[in-house]
Amino acid sequence: MKLLVIQETDWQLRGPHQQHHLFERLSQRGHDVTVMDFEIDYAPWPKTNLFQPTREFECSRTAPDTKVTVLRPGTIRLPAISRLLSVPSFWIQLGRFIRAEKPDVIINYALSTGLPAQLQSQRFGIPNLMHVIDALPTLIPSKVAQLIARPIERFLLQRATRTLYINKRLEQYGVAHGAHASTVATIRTGVDLQRFQPDLETQYLRDRWDIAETDVVLCFVGFLYHFAGIDTIMRLLPALPSHVKLLIVGSGDADESLRSLHMELDLKDRVIFTGRQPYEDMPVYMALADVCLMYAEINEVMRDIVPIKTYEYLAAGTPVLASQLPGVMEDIPPGNGVLYVPEDQLLDELKRLLSADYRQPIGVQARAFVEAYCDWELLTVEFEDLLQSMANQKSR
Repeated sequence: MKLLVIQETDWQLRGPHQQHHLFERLSQRGHDVTVMDFEIDYAPWPKTNLFQPTREFECSRTAPDTKVTVLRPGTIRLPAISRLLSVPSFWIQLGRFIRAEKPDVIINYALSTGLPAQLQSQRFGIPNLMHVIDALPTLIPSKVAQLIARPIERFLLQRATRTLYINKRLEQYGVAHGAHASTVATIRTGVDLQRFQPDLETQYLRDRWDIAETDVVLCFVGFLYHFAGIDTIMRLLPALPSHVKLLIVGSGDADESLRSLHMELDLKDRVIFTGRQPYEDMPVYMALADVCLMYAEINEVMRDIVPIKTYEYLAAGTPVLASQLPGVMEDIPPGNGVLYVPEDQLLDELKRLLSADYRQPIGVQARAFVEAYCDWELLTVEFEDLLQSMANQKSR
C-alpha cells in the first residue's frame, strides 16, 4: 500500500509516538509510507531564516532499517502565523502529492493540517482514517484556540471513513464528539518487547550520572509538562532517605520551574536532570529505574489517554507509580504492575517501594501484562489489516 500520514507536529523530534512504531514497522513489511508534518519546534525569526522552504527527507525513529519519507511543507517562522500559514501550504502540497503518488489511504493525526487532508481525501476519493491518540483540543494552551479546534475535531470525526482509538475511553470520547459508532475501532498501544527488557546492562548510565547500586531510583521519562506531576514527587524527596534519587529524563515546558524547585528544596544531587536523550537509550534508563513515574495531574489532557511510555515502563519489569488516571486504570487494571495511589497515600507508598522485596513481584506482573497484550508485532498486523480493508474499498 501507499500510505500518507498527516500530523501537525514534528515527526523527527517529537515522540516516538504510536504512529512512529506502527508506520516504521509497516515500512519494514514493504509498504510505502510518506509523512507530512509541521516544524513545531522551530526557532522563530530573526533567530533563524524567516521562510522555511518545503523539505523532503528520510527518517527512522524506532528502528534503523526503516524507510519513512517526511515531506514538510514550507511555512513562515513567525509564532503568530506559522501554523495558520501551514494550512494553505499543506493544501497545495497535498494536492500535488495525491495527483503524483495516488495514495491508497490517508491517516490523520492532526486538526489544523488534518482539515485540508480531510477535504483533499474527499476531493480525490481516498479513504481517510482518523487515528485518535489524544483528545487533541485539550493539548492547545489557548482557550480561544480550543474553541476553534473543537468544531474542527467534530467535523473530522464525522467525515472520516473510519476512526481508530488506542483505548475504549478515547473511543467513547470520539463517539461523543461526532464519530459514527459504525466506523469506530480500537487497537491498543504496544511495546517492542525485544528492546525494552528488565535485565539490560545499565552500568554506563550509572557511571555517567553518578548513581550507586545502593541508590533507589525514581525515574520519569518524557516531555516535561507542567501537569506531569514531577514537582509532586520532588516535594516528597526530603521526607525519604538520602539514597532515594529522582532521575528526570527529558525536557519541556516545566524544565525551568522544576530546576527552580530543585534549588528551593536544596535537593542537590538527589535530582538528576538529563535533558533530552536518544530514544535508543530509553530502555536502559527504564531498566536502571527501581520505580517509574507517571504521577500526572488528572486533567482534560490526561484523563482519557494511555501514554505509550506506560507500556515501555511495564516492559522494563519496573513498578509504575501513577495517579488515578481513568484511561490508564481502565486499560491496565490494578494488579498488572501499575500502582494507582491517591496523593494523601503517596508518601507511604514511596516508603514501601524502598523495599526490593516489595517491588520485585510488582515488576513481574508488569512484564507479564505487556507480554500478554502489547506486542507491537501483533498490533502492527492488526493495524495493517484495517488499512488494507480501507484500501480495498478504494479499489472497488
